[in-house]
Amino acid sequence: MTHNILDPSALISTLPQYLPENKKNLSSPQGAIASLVHSAMTALGFRLIAIDDTSPSQSYPNNVLPESWDAHGPGSYTFRYRHDQSSLEFVLKVSKLGGRTMIHAIAVESDKTASLDISTNDFTSPSFFPHDLSTTDAPLIHGFISSFRVTDLMSQFQLTIVQKLVPGLRKEGYTETADNAASSSRASAPQPAAPEPNPLEIGRRDLEPFPRNPFAPPSLFGDNSGDGMFVGPDHPIFGGGMRGPGPGGRGPWGGDGYLPPMGAPPGARFDPVGPGLGPLPGGRLPRGPGGFGGGGRGLPGGDPDNDEFMPPGAGDMYM
Repeated sequence: MTHNILDPSALISTLPQYLPENKKNLSSPQGAIASLVHSAMTALGFRLIAIDDTSPSQSYPNNVLPESWDAHGPGSYTFRYRHDQSSLEFVLKVSKLGGRTMIHAIAVESDKTASLDISTNDFTSPSFFPHDLSTTDAPLIHGFISSFRVTDLMSQFQLTIVQKLVPGLRKEGYTETADNAASSSRASAPQPAAPEPNPLEIGRRDLEPFPRNPFAPPSLFGDNSGDGMFVGPDHPIFGGGMRGPGPGGRGPWGGDGYLPPMGAPPGARFDPVGPGLGPLPGGRLPRGPGGFGGGGRGLPGGDPDNDEFMPPGAGDMYM
């Protein structure tokens, strides 16, 4: 069975050999994470060529860090790499941001980027630092809490950084992993709810009083018929209409059902032409003498029938 080159014990045991010969100390949790990441990059075959953004490329035998590698720590650490399986240059930065540590990486020539944001205290023990490996026998793994935390960190680092920048990397002891967390979340995600009516479509009936052309494409926002500003008997607030045998309170010929066929277009606003409509909501009677509705010209109820709504605060419209 091939050994995993990102195994916690392998990374922790090799980490000290990448620190400067005369400066084998880790001054902060961020420095420990940066050195662990460098150990992982080295195990994957990346060659260190610089520790800042501007210096010319140079060779670092065995990827050993120079003494100035942590000059800007714990705020920031920079590593520049190349790899035999790519013509690109890779820049990796480890930065402190409050209680979090940010790992940013880029494949320079392609502008492909990747990032990992972790809680520093989830993967390191603050009381362990500063730590001098040359003067103490305390196991380095204690600085990273446990081998399980290192495994978790390396799993996230591989998935979000390495596999994004160098997909298909070939290295003995290295195997790409699937994003199981993302796959399971997609599988368990609830089905989207039915779309609600678009508020921009409210009142469209006032602009389109006639039925929609059956050959025209349907509205992108659904059918909001009967929802105009005119609060008639078929308005949705009445829950199915106040009058009339048809759906929404409409008669078979549109309106209240008392006009002959083609007497008015469906949904047209018109006064009833006959008596006996019954009380309106709230027990009020329609306008007109004797309870008759306001009629057309020459009919009981008078002419004209002023059925405009009164302005707000002007009193009862039926008074």
